[in-house]
Amino acid sequence: MKHVNKLLLLGSAWLLVGGLLGAQAPPGPMTTPPPDPNAPAPPPPPKKVEVQPRKSIMGYWVFNKDESDDGRAKLNQSRQTDNSNRGNGNGGYGGPRVYGPWPGGGGGYGGPRPQGDTSDTMGDFVNPPREIKFSQQLENDPEVLLADDRDHRTQFFTDGRKLEKQKDSDDKQVAARWDDKKLVTDEKGAHGGKVSRTFELSPDGKQLIETVHVTDSKGNHPVNVQYVYDAVDQVDPYSRLH
Repeated sequence: MKHVNKLLLLGSAWLLVGGLLGAQAPPGPMTTPPPDPNAPAPPPPPKKVEVQPRKSIMGYWVFNKDESDDGRAKLNQSRQTDNSNRGNGNGGYGGPRVYGPWPGGGGGYGGPRPQGDTSDTMGDFVNPPREIKFSQQLENDPEVLLADDRDHRTQFFTDGRKLEKQKDSDDKQVAARWDDKKLVTDEKGAHGGKVSRTFELSPDGKQLIETVHVTDSKGNHPVNVQYVYDAVDQVDPYSRLH
């Protein structure tokens, strides 16, 4: 009898161990249910809002660094080339000069300039802002206002009026004229140099092209710098242009 009870106990123990091992065994591969043919299709990804082509330079624009020149590098290259010519006895002058530290304080073109930095009148020409806005109060208004995200305001007057003497480097008046839909300026650069800017639309009306033409006081050693801005319906809500 004791032998039978011993066998029963051993059998129960093996059954208990087998049950525990079975409970701990990992589950088999789960089969994915077939797709429901009647399930609604997922919504399409949101479409990128296309900016409508502009008919004029008015509106908001954002600097496109990839398609723009590096103005400081171009002026520096011109100066080095002309200095080399002068060293070779060719009478080089050194190109349009930009004395003092390069504008922008090393922040890179397309970036902000330190507040109150007026050491170089070429600063805005070689260190363009990230965001700008052209506006007119009336369609044929002779005053065109250019504002940027660095709190600079430039009033372009196209009617030949006498301009006020500049008192604030961040708020200035500039003589300009319309050449069809292009806005062309006549400005003064550093140390008697001459500067002319042309603002015009790209052929597709989605970009603003700014061409800066710089020469010395005698009109020699020309340098052309081109900046590209993309049209946007609105700028960052925290932008100073609001």
